[in-house]
Formats: sequence, C-alpha cells, structure tokens
Amino acid sequence: AHNSIAKIRPIKDNKSPNMPPRQAEYYRSDPEKNHNIKENDDPQWHAMTKENACGVLGLGADIRRSGLSSSEASRRLQQYGPNKLSEKDKVTLLQRIWKQVSNVLVGILVFVAVVSLIKGIISSGEDRLTNFIEVGLITFVITLNTTIGIYQEGSAEKAAEALKNMLSSDAVVVRDGKESKIPADQIVPGDIVILGTGDRVPADVRMLEVNNLATQEAALTGESVPIEKVTNAIDPKGRDPRQTPLGDRKNLCFSATLVAQGAGAGIVVATGDKTEIGTINSLVSQVEEKKTAVLEQIDFVSKVLACFIAVTAVITWNVACGITLEL
Repeated sequence: AHNSIAKIRPIKDNKSPNMPPRQAEYYRSDPEKNHNIKENDDPQWHAMTKENACGVLGLGADIRRSGLSSSEASRRLQQYGPNKLSEKDKVTLLQRIWKQVSNVLVGILVFVAVVSLIKGIISSGEDRLTNFIEVGLITFVITLNTTIGIYQEGSAEKAAEALKNMLSSDAVVVRDGKESKIPADQIVPGDIVILGTGDRVPADVRMLEVNNLATQEAALTGESVPIEKVTNAIDPKGRDPRQTPLGDRKNLCFSATLVAQGAGAGIVVATGDKTEIGTINSLVSQVEEKKTAVLEQIDFVSKVLACFIAVTAVITWNVACGITLEL
C-alpha cells in the first residue's frame, strides 16, 4: 500500500472516466501545483475509485472473486509484516522501582533511615524504640511514594494495551478463489475481507461492496451513531484529500471498529501500524515523560536541602571535634 505514488500517474488529465475531475486533479503530476501528493505521501484511498485503488495495490479486475493467491499473500506478508500493533519495550518492575527512588529527596530519607537504624541498634531503652519507629515511618513513606509512582506510570501502557484488546482476532477473507477464516495478523494489503454484522474490522478496508453496511467508529471519530458506508469515491470538493475528516471517509472501514449492521466486502489498504488505530497506538507509545512544575520544584528543594544538610553536618562535626580536643 505504500509503493511509490507514481503508480497513480497514468491518470494524465482531469477527464479520466475512473475519477471525478476534482479528484483527478490531486493525483496529477504537475510541479506547478502546491497541493500535489509527494512521493513519500500515502495514497488517499477514500478519494480513489475502486478501480484506481486496486491498481495502486497491483491487483487485477477479478480480485473480488479470486482474492489473493496463497503465494502472493505470503509474499505480501513478508513485505508488509504481520497485521499487529507494535509494542513499546517492556519496563521491568525493578527498573520502575529504581526510577522512583533514584532522586535526591529519597536519598536523604534513606540516609536518615540508615543513621536511625544504626542508632537504634547501638542504643537502648526508649531511644532505641524511637529510632526504630523513625526507620519504620521513613520506610513506609518511601514505599507509599514508590507504589503511587509505579501505578501512575503504568497509565500509558494500559492505554496501549486497551487498544490492542480492541483488535479482531480473526477475519474472513477470499484466498485462492474461496472464502476462509484466518488469524487477523495474517491479513495483508490487497486481501479481500468479508464483513458482517457483529464483526470487528481487522484492518483499514476500502469498500468494494456494501449492503446496508454501517460501522460504529466512536473510538476514532467520536460519532455516537453508526456511519453508513458507500463504495463510490469521496469528492474532496476542491480541497486536499488529506484534509477530509475520518468521519467523512465513508468508503473506508477502519481497523478495530465494529460492524453495527449490514454486510459488505472490501480490499485491505493498510495493516498494523499503518492503520488509523495504529497511528493512535504509536502516539500513545511515544508519550514523552515530562516532569511537572511541582516535581521540578521538589527536585530543586531536595538539592538545596541536601546541600544544607551536608554543610550543617560538616560544621557540626568540626565543632564537636573542637570541643572534644578542648576537653
């Protein structure tokens, strides 16, 4: 699906019988126009006719009946990869704990706890109990702070996991001239997918046939009602096709959305991270961790406090040594 857009260039004028004039204008190779599609841009499937979409994917006119051959499907699986969302590198529990405790303030608390523990061991009576209580309180505070931090840190990973749970586990496709059910991660661009009521769309699909088909796309578009699907190309009305909202791309069914009614068949145009849900997954996985203003102030105060404690300790030590020598 991501071959050079040059495959579309046989459309040489805006009188092409396969594409409305305004759409053909966007797919012409005219260097004087600022809104031309660039070489590294993805094809705008919703603005293409069914014939043009099949042509870009290198498919024949009888693709709806025959589907991909097993050998061609295997080749495309090697080219495009499995139809699944990429995962962010897993962070171990020890790494999360270290991230929470590796700061100056926790270091100060740990130092105080160690000093209190040593004092508790060498002292006796009420002082010993007091020191052990201090150690317990400090340990509790550090543990509570670390637990809360780990819980909050996992929110982005939970969001990415929720997206993966929305994906379909299998799909009905046409392969070697017959319908068959295959694991959803084996679907490739160019596959013919059969959809029915209650199915979860396994990939981004350009519809070829619809029969009262409507899908629930609230997760992507925010629309509370199902979107009825069509097969004709969407006229961009003089705009760049890329500016067409997802909700208006009614000839596309998007991965992870649910078929609310009807049935239909379409050609897979994007899989895995190239789908719209894959784009969202990539954004969620790439969330940069940024300290809030409060955390930055706490870090600053912690460093000032550490310096103050160090200076005070040195002064106290020197004074104590001086008094001891005088005695």
